[in-house]
Amino acid sequence: MMNRMTTGKVENPLHLSFRNPHWPPNMITPDNVLDYFCIQANHFYDMGSCNQQIRMQNINRPVEECLRTMAGIQYILWHAQPPLYIICKQRRNNINNVTPLAYYYVINGNIHQAPDMYSVVQSRLLGSLEPLRNAFQEVTNYLRYNTAKGYYWEFKGRPQVKREKKETEDDEEEKPIEERSTNFQKTRTFMLLDQLLAELPADEAIEPLELKPATATTSVKEKKAPVFAEPTGRGSGKSAANHE
Repeated sequence: MMNRMTTGKVENPLHLSFRNPHWPPNMITPDNVLDYFCIQANHFYDMGSCNQQIRMQNINRPVEECLRTMAGIQYILWHAQPPLYIICKQRRNNINNVTPLAYYYVINGNIHQAPDMYSVVQSRLLGSLEPLRNAFQEVTNYLRYNTAKGYYWEFKGRPQVKREKKETEDDEEEKPIEERSTNFQKTRTFMLLDQLLAELPADEAIEPLELKPATATTSVKEKKAPVFAEPTGRGSGKSAANHE
């Protein structure tokens, strides 16, 4: 195994794991899981921890009792549910003050570092970027633009969804008259009219006509009443009576 003291690119501990081939997984118990974890070959284990000092001094007292009176990096068994064991890496400042640094879980002899909240959220966000990018690229293929309609969607070859017809009173009512122009057309028309009005104001577009006063030579013709001719029969009868 590569020495941990060598300089080089630091790997993400979340991508690493450790397994001791000389220790059968079925032999791991809550009493010896710390012995399985606290070995030099394990890259998750800090050789300068309090656990290593206890191992070097061969203290016969329980490890938990010794760690309570020591200050520094410590490894304790946080939870045990065979074959799952959770080990906590903590910094003990005093007897009553402890700061957790990391958590490791041992399952079937494999040791992994538990991810923190930041790593979990970052991983989920990075995993969702590719599906979102593919979705936007797929949607842009159906985007269309028309000067009359504006932006609209055109899905070709999509399956037609059959909607069930419901017999209601609203079906019997007359459908409202659809508008002959869209909102985009109305907005565009009003904009063109405002631009035209700004270029050609209403008071300068049409010059008023000057009316000339009437002269003395002009005269108004009087209309004469029409003269109708009398019927011939009446005229002859009156003349005959006068002769008599």
